[in-house]
Formats: sequence, structure tokens, C-alpha cells
Amino acid sequence: MAALERTRALMDELAGVIGVPELPQDPTGGYRLTIGEEDVLIYGGNDEDILVVAPFGKLPVEPDYALVSYLLQSNMFNSDYVPFVIAMDEGGGLIQWAKLRIAEYDGTKLATVLENLADRSAELRGEMAEAPAAG
Repeated sequence: MAALERTRALMDELAGVIGVPELPQDPTGGYRLTIGEEDVLIYGGNDEDILVVAPFGKLPVEPDYALVSYLLQSNMFNSDYVPFVIAMDEGGGLIQWAKLRIAEYDGTKLATVLENLADRSAELRGEMAEAPAAG
């Protein structure tokens, strides 16, 4: 197959499911969707997997134990949110991310995963709403 042909085919199928003519690539080569108020980014790489990323805020300057526990428990192997895990970039930005096998998804299944991911981002943002964000 041509470069990222499977990735493009999945994105075309996703576009049809969500009712848009196409999902154009952004300047970084990824696909950016806004679901509700949440951004979701999809990146192809080796045409076997896609990387799905959902930023949801900044780590509070002084997070309390309950918040840290809540965030880290999401990364457990038996979490309801697997395969997504939470990570932090060098600027303190928090993301949910997962690498998904293209062969295991069609447009409908991916759309459902992305909707659930956006809902989870909104939930996580709400959990952190009262804590001061890192600069």
C-alpha cells in the first residue's frame, strides 16, 4: 500500500461516520477534531497504528493527593480507560494518549472511541477546575 494509505482510508471512513466530507491533515500531518469542546488529535506513523491524543489541561502547581491519585489510577492495567493513559509534556500540559491498531478499527468504532475520549477529557478538566494551573 502507498504511504499511510490505511491511515487515510480510516480517516475517510471516520469522516463519513461523523458526517463531514473529509478530514484534512493539519500542518503537523495529523488530523484535528473538535468533539463538543474537546480537541482530539490523530497521527498516522507506520500505517499499522494511529496515535490518538487528547489534551485536557495543565497540571496544577500544587496538586493534592486526591487529584494525583485520581489521575494515576487511570493508568492502571485494569482501568476502564485502557488503552488510554495520562501523561504530561515538558510544559506541564496533561494529555490522554493511546496507540491504536488500525486493523482493529473501522470508522464507527473509532468515532465511538473518540467520543468517549472527549467525554473523559471534559471529566478530567472538571476534576482539575479548582486547582491553580502551572505557568
